[in-house]
Amino acid sequence: MTDIREISEPEDMKKIFPVASSAWGMEKPESFISDVLNAIRFHGGLVLGAYDGERLIGFQFGLIGRKNDTFYLYSHMTGVIEEKKYSGTGFMLKAAQREWAIQKGYRLVAWTFDPLMSLNGNFNIRKLGAISRTYLVNFYGTMTDRLNAGVETDRFIAEWWIHRDRVPAVFEPEQCAAANMTKQGPSGLRCIASVSLPQENRMTVEIPADFIAVKKHSLELAAEWREKTRHIFRTAFTKGYAVTSFANVGGRSYYLLERSASTAGYCGERVFDQE
Repeated sequence: MTDIREISEPEDMKKIFPVASSAWGMEKPESFISDVLNAIRFHGGLVLGAYDGERLIGFQFGLIGRKNDTFYLYSHMTGVIEEKKYSGTGFMLKAAQREWAIQKGYRLVAWTFDPLMSLNGNFNIRKLGAISRTYLVNFYGTMTDRLNAGVETDRFIAEWWIHRDRVPAVFEPEQCAAANMTKQGPSGLRCIASVSLPQENRMTVEIPADFIAVKKHSLELAAEWREKTRHIFRTAFTKGYAVTSFANVGGRSYYLLERSASTAGYCGERVFDQE
């Protein structure tokens, strides 16, 4: 049985990296440390562990952040060992984090994630109800771990406004205006055929259903996805759109972007500046 509790003892802290290695494919602790230092520089603590009996199988840690006179909890990393992924442990960690943050008086929990990783989009946007309206270009620089090697490390900032329970809209992508059109290539993987930002208040952006598979097949194709979706998201966010929902339909993955998310009650005041 898995239970969630705070990690406070130094020896227990040392057990975190093997879990991070399993969860994220990290081979050297240097990458772990540099990421943490970069997050501290950019943001601003809570350390949670998920245990199966006495075995540490997952962790989450966050930092107190401050941007534009707003204090928030910055959630730097959540990881679960490979064999326990998709077991609900990650959701349990986020739920415990949310409860802790509410008790401490926070309204906002924020973190970064790769906008082209559909599993993260589904978990963060659809399941947790976070939104995103800030795009960071190559935020971590070059990374060598299994999940991030080979392409620039662009990131969304996820905003999880924990004082309200937001249920993301269910949408049919074919019934919405599309910011990008894709086609299937000879390899069976999709590529972006055209980009055209619509003027409607709602639009979709398709991303790869499996970005890791794209990278394994062709780093050139992965870089093309990164470059073209970077342009879409940055332009849309500048025009007042926010990512508010996510859907997997027919083996394809889509974000829903809506204009004026703050006036619709999806989030609080703007905290993060668009870089």
